[in-house]
Amino acid sequence: MTPSLAQLAELVRQAEAKTRAKKIEAETQHAAEQFRAAEKRSRAALERMHAARPACTRALEQADSDEHLLKDLVRKLAQFKSSLTSDAEAERLIATSQAEIDRTRQEARAELDAAGRELDEARRELRTAVDAYRQHRRELERLQPELLEQFADADRLLWDAESHFPGGQLQLLAHEVEAGVHAYANLAKLEQYARLKVWIGRFRYHQAGPDRDAGNAEEMQALAHKVFQQLKWLSRQYEPGYIEAFRQDFTTDWAAYVAEAQEQLVHAVEAQRRARAEAADQPPHARARLAAESNGPRAEPDRADHEHDHPDEADDDGRGESGD
Repeated sequence: MTPSLAQLAELVRQAEAKTRAKKIEAETQHAAEQFRAAEKRSRAALERMHAARPACTRALEQADSDEHLLKDLVRKLAQFKSSLTSDAEAERLIATSQAEIDRTRQEARAELDAAGRELDEARRELRTAVDAYRQHRRELERLQPELLEQFADADRLLWDAESHFPGGQLQLLAHEVEAGVHAYANLAKLEQYARLKVWIGRFRYHQAGPDRDAGNAEEMQALAHKVFQQLKWLSRQYEPGYIEAFRQDFTTDWAAYVAEAQEQLVHAVEAQRRARAEAADQPPHARARLAAESNGPRAEPDRADHEHDHPDEADDDGRGESGD
């Protein structure tokens, strides 16, 4: 290939990349909107099921109890039939009672079936929307990482969306940790600290919530143990800073804790991006200084030195025993 032809090919590649970058931003925005709409519908369907299940269960139990009582009354009625003033009236009341019991049972089952179908459909739609958003987000991260901050709300919603699936939040956390372990060493110190704080906060949120007992209990406990061991290893290996959520005796509003950690992560990522952009315009001797400064001060250094010991670690399966 001649030099001029190589230059032309590079110009075409750059133009294609810019065009694709603009397109993927719009596609990611559209995918995020569809994801939000699907999450809203799924949340409504889940709330309907949560309301319908206990009410319909009570109605079915009452129908069974009424039917048992009706059979008992019919049996007694046969014993004292000679003393009845009107056989026709008794037969009418029996038929009416049975019809009412059958109607109650049918309505309760119909509501449960309808709520179940709606939830299944909403979950399928949500899973499709989540997968599409993740795919577009990965492409956006590759082409225009500086635009990721505008999708921070959608990223946070991914965690909430997984609560719509049995065991979903823990499975999502396990996937994120597994995917991020190898790249963790390359992160700036403040980003390491914030990312690990998000992960351990989500783990404790899972422990404290109803999702921890969802799905296969043994499988979920094994997965929780694996995730906690990975988080503990990252903390000991890289010592990003003291994180109180590793302590079993520490408790808080875990949703707020995770939200705060996510904000810290966004700021850390943005600070690192600005540092890289600034370093690119500096002479070589100044780049090392800027790279060191971009790591920032170590979080709570007076306590971080003892972080790797993890006294009173959070138990990894939520059953009250310290993880080893």
